[in-house]
Amino acid sequence: MSENKIHIIGDNEIISMLGLLGTEGTIITEITDFMKEFNQLINNSSISMIIIAMNLPETIIDFLIDFKLNRRKPFLFILPDLFSMSEDNKDIFISKIYESIGKLLL
Repeated sequence: MSENKIHIIGDNEIISMLGLLGTEGTIITEITDFMKEFNQLINNSSISMIIIAMNLPETIIDFLIDFKLNRRKPFLFILPDLFSMSEDNKDIFISKIYESIGKLLL
């Protein structure tokens, strides 16, 4: 039986903080590295949940929403930037979710 793991993708601070709880993580410093790491994680059968804790461009957010709508495993959780006062990325993600819900209801 495989072990179900949680993996975090984000910046150094959040990886270090959640690493204290024993959660594995990958520090991403360049947005271009995100998709490469993400694809490796989704192909790892022991990963059951991926926590994404970084600001992402709209194209990647669209991809992640499509991924969440079409695949059950691994579960994706987008963690908002807890240390940022900006609401910009949170609004983009929430508006994308509402658009996707509207498509499902039609």
